Amino acid sequence: MDVRPGTLAEVSVLLSDVFLDPETDVKLRLKAILATLSGDEAQPLKGHLQEMFTSCAEPSLQAVEYVRLFLHGDRGPTVHPYESVHTCGRLMAPECLEDLRSIMREADIRLRPDLSIPPDHLGLELEILAYVLAGLNDQSPSGAGAGPWADLLRRLLGSHLLPFAQGFVPKLEAASPDPYFAAAGAALRDLLALCSRIGGVPGRAEADGPPLPGPTVAGG
Repeated sequence: MDVRPGTLAEVSVLLSDVFLDPETDVKLRLKAILATLSGDEAQPLKGHLQEMFTSCAEPSLQAVEYVRLFLHGDRGPTVHPYESVHTCGRLMAPECLEDLRSIMREADIRLRPDLSIPPDHLGLELEILAYVLAGLNDQSPSGAGAGPWADLLRRLLGSHLLPFAQGFVPKLEAASPDPYFAAAGAALRDLLALCSRIGGVPGRAEADGPPLPGPTVAGG
C-alpha cells in the first residue's frame, strides 16, 4: 500500500482537532498533508482534504457551524459526536467506554485527569487512532505484518471507529453541513477505509451491518 501509517496518523490528528475543537484552524496543516499524500489509493482522501482546504472559514464562523451540528442541531437532530449514542443508543454506555479504556491501557495512553470529555468522543477516538498508527509506523512503515500495534488497530477499528462512523457519517450528511464539515465527514470515511486496508479489517458488509459507503473521488 502506498500510504504509510505515519501519514494517516497525521490526518487522524488533524480530523481529531476538527471534531474536538470548534475554533481549530487547520489550513496550514492541511496544506502540508496535501503535499505528502500520494498514490492512487489516497486520491479520494486527498480530494476531500482539498475540499476542506478550499472551504476553510474564519475559526469563529466554523465554531458557529460546529455548535449547530454537534451541540444544538437546528435543522434536525443533533449529530452527537459520541460513539455510545450511535452504537448503544445512549450516552456513556459502559460496554463501549470500558473497552476503549482497555485499548488505551494496552497502548499506554493516559488521558489528562482533568479532561471532562468521555473517551468515546470522535475527536478522542481519532487521537487514539493516530497514536496506534504512529506505533504501527515505527514497527513497520509499510503497515504490513502482525504485532501488538496491528492488533490494536484492528480492534479499535472493528469494535469502535467503523461502527461509530457507520452511524455518524450519514447523520452528518443529513444535517446539511457546510462544505467544510461535509468534506471532513467524507475524509473521515476515507481515512477509516485506508486504515482498514492497512489493518486487514473486513469490510462492514462482511460483519454485522450494511457497508459504510466507499470512498469517492471529490467532484466525481
